[in-house]
Amino acid sequence: MKLDILIYIENATGDEDLHFSGYFLPESLASALQKLNDSPAIYYSAPESYSGRLTENKNCFLRKGQDDAAFWKDIFSRTGSDHLCKIHAGSSFLDVSLIQEIIDLHMKYLAEFTFSENLPPGFSCDVVAKELIASIPDFNEQTLPLNQVVKSNINQFDIELYYKDPDIRDKRISFLASNRRDKRIMENIYSLQKKIPLYRDIKGIIETNPEVVYIGPSYLEIELTGECDLDCLFCYRTTLKQVHGTMDAGLLQQIIEQMKSFNLPYSVCFGGSGEPMMHPRFYELLTLVQNDPLIESVIVETNGLYAGANYRNFIENTGSKIKTIVNMNGINAETYQKLHGKDFFDRVRENILSLNETAGDRLYLQIMKIKETEPFLDAFYDVWEKQKISIILQKQNTYLGRTEDRRYSDLTPLERIPCWHLQRDLYILSNGTVSFCKQDVDGIWSCGNCASETVSSVWEKKKKSFISDYKKDLASEPDCRSCDEWYTFNC
Repeated sequence: MKLDILIYIENATGDEDLHFSGYFLPESLASALQKLNDSPAIYYSAPESYSGRLTENKNCFLRKGQDDAAFWKDIFSRTGSDHLCKIHAGSSFLDVSLIQEIIDLHMKYLAEFTFSENLPPGFSCDVVAKELIASIPDFNEQTLPLNQVVKSNINQFDIELYYKDPDIRDKRISFLASNRRDKRIMENIYSLQKKIPLYRDIKGIIETNPEVVYIGPSYLEIELTGECDLDCLFCYRTTLKQVHGTMDAGLLQQIIEQMKSFNLPYSVCFGGSGEPMMHPRFYELLTLVQNDPLIESVIVETNGLYAGANYRNFIENTGSKIKTIVNMNGINAETYQKLHGKDFFDRVRENILSLNETAGDRLYLQIMKIKETEPFLDAFYDVWEKQKISIILQKQNTYLGRTEDRRYSDLTPLERIPCWHLQRDLYILSNGTVSFCKQDVDGIWSCGNCASETVSSVWEKKKKSFISDYKKDLASEPDCRSCDEWYTFNC
């Protein structure tokens, strides 16, 4: 039974993404993997657009599309292998001993498919048997990637699962060099260790030196304005110590420009205490963030009142990165008015239906899981799922007791992990104040102001709070122990 290795280069990945610590990863991985038992042959799969140094290698096969069943049938016919072990080409920290264990498990039971239940992509692999591929019928059209098909129908195949302690999925790191944020983290770990660590040591390294994962904000929530036409039952606006104004367009431009110093991809959310579309220069600011190459996605969180024809046309013609979240807590005019304070149900409903024709899978409806929505929650899902609109069931945030707790269930995990928002987010008020976190809606415990300081200097000031929280020395101002948002996650 012949088992070989397939080093897989992801789509939109070039040679510049596959270097780490002076090494070209596909070749350094090949060298390490050839030392596995039975000295497997090494093959490469690259996207059709790839034009790097591997194109001259006779064992490099260019592919169209993704690794679906047709791809696997082709690759098995080319290699003559009985089994193939697929490994990501960007696996900078690959621990070959783990790959050997996964292969041994697969071969011991002659499985059709073997994968790791908990290893991050940069440490794991998929082992596929030729028998599995031969049993899949031919399709004229492209299908889902094979691993998705198998994992979605796990009882229909002969599958082995591999699990390895410690479990580091809670770190949310892929350990792939092609991911710029994760590559920066790995560079920090490598610099600290002066070597590539074993998998078993990663968790301890991060928890002893949490600063290695604190590399730059991945999510900016920006309050364009404090204005809003609604008076929602669960909103904190009435508790603010002062009215929040409108952000100066030049300030936002300054923030976006200064984010370039991190040279990392990130997302922007127009949110905060007000309705972002009420900013007088909303479309100018939306264009600014849409066009910035470092910004991967733009999230507009809106009540939907102003998401009419102008917004729909913008999305259709300009907004390829834009995701729209409409807060809609009502099934009819009566329930809508009870929760949002005014009756705009028909207007918002029509805007949603119209926007759905343009935004498609980039449109989301968000409904809060509270006592007042529980009686019609099932009906809400029935109505909007027929329109094929994705629904977000939002957990209520009481903002440390500012608003009445209306939850009818508490899903807070029993074991506390480090706060995701301190690690990755910046919450910026309309005047440029950077709050301690999104719970600090007045900016009382601010760590700086983007109108007078650089974003990078403010981020550096926040580092001490992040490290303290990571080591379970929770802040008392604001009271982190009373917060239950630490486990929620943006980007």
